[in-house]
Amino acid sequence: MNKQKVGIDGCNITSEIYVELVQHTRNIDIVACADDNLTKAINMKDKYGIPKVMTRSKLYNDQKIDYIIKL
Repeated sequence: MNKQKVGIDGCNITSEIYVELVQHTRNIDIVACADDNLTKAINMKDKYGIPKVMTRSKLYNDQKIDYIIKL
């Protein structure tokens, strides 16, 4: 089974809970996060080992991302 590549739009407490739960699944890979507040996005990236921080525009236009979760 291929892993689904997911981007997170919104770096807040709700998204942190979601990321913590998803990290225990085998078929979802969080590949990027975005937030209007760049510091929040960088902190979430560093805390959870998310590979990329992107602008929302780039996140929604990235053809390699299968799904975007808006939290």
